[in-house]
Amino acid sequence: MKLIATLLVVLVCVSAAPRNPFDYSKKRSLTAVMAEVEAKLKNKSPLDAILNVLRDFRDAVNTEQVNHDEIYNTQQAECASEHEFRSRQVQDAQTVLRDSTAALNVCSTSKIRTTNIQEVNQQQYQSAQEHMATVLNAAETEAGYFKRRGRDYEDALHAIDEAQDILASIYSGSGSFAEISRVSKSMLQTAFNINETAKFAPIFYAFAQLAAQEGQLDESALERVAQLLDTLRSNIQEAYNDYAASNASSVAAFNDQKERLGQTIARLEAQNERLSEKLTNLVQCIGTQSAIAQTASGKLQRNQQLWDQAQTLCSTFANEYNYATQARRNEIQLVAQLEEMVAERFDQVEDENHERNQKLAAAVGY
Repeated sequence: MKLIATLLVVLVCVSAAPRNPFDYSKKRSLTAVMAEVEAKLKNKSPLDAILNVLRDFRDAVNTEQVNHDEIYNTQQAECASEHEFRSRQVQDAQTVLRDSTAALNVCSTSKIRTTNIQEVNQQQYQSAQEHMATVLNAAETEAGYFKRRGRDYEDALHAIDEAQDILASIYSGSGSFAEISRVSKSMLQTAFNINETAKFAPIFYAFAQLAAQEGQLDESALERVAQLLDTLRSNIQEAYNDYAASNASSVAAFNDQKERLGQTIARLEAQNERLSEKLTNLVQCIGTQSAIAQTASGKLQRNQQLWDQAQTLCSTFANEYNYATQARRNEIQLVAQLEEMVAERFDQVEDENHERNQKLAAAVGY
């Protein structure tokens, strides 16, 4: 009975140790083994019979440990494979997210800069268009002014020619000084129109002298007036030529300015087209990189969660294995202690029986 009590104490101690939450054997029971050992002890079964019960239990524990080792090794291999796979997936997602975010920032910054450049380009284009309109209006105004002033110069030359004709008819005796008065009015008007009254003043004075000498015709006076008319016509023709040359120079300058403005406008239009195309590409870039970044972020979050769950599960596998292995070690230690205790008990009983037999033999001999 003392042996049985000792076994029960050891059993309680083993049962109090941490147990694995997973049961790898539904048939093996330490309590049943203890009950069987107790029964064989009460029935005084042979030592080998009792030890065989303990050996079978120990073999079952070892077999269970071998099976658990195989399962744990498989779990470790799967955990290592999952760790490698998820680590690679997380790293790939991080790389894609980093690159797509960088590209997204570049496209966004470039879009802002390109938009600002396009706004400046449009302002310059508008200014060039307005300048071109101003130049065209000015050129049209100048052309109209030149035509009017040209006609004024031509009218002045025509009036001078008419005066020369009248003077010649007077010299020949077929003209009259009344015609001189009429043409003087026309010449005076054209003089005002072309702002050349100073050049016409001597001839007007000469005409006045001729009118005062009517009836006393002086050929030398007529010749002097004719010279004045020739000189006046040369001066007015020269002024007309200078004015025409000045206008031609202005027209050339206008054409040059118009061409340069046209080139500027064409350049701004081409640049605006390039900027618009670039903005379209940048908008597409932003959309594409945003989608890539969003997908990479989702992949990163999903794989990180799965990786964390796998690590937690693998830690559970390790804890489970360690707890179960330690429990089996405790069971094997208990079996070893039981074997020693049973063997000691049988040796003690054998000694007691031998001693009792000797006493009986001595008593019978006596």
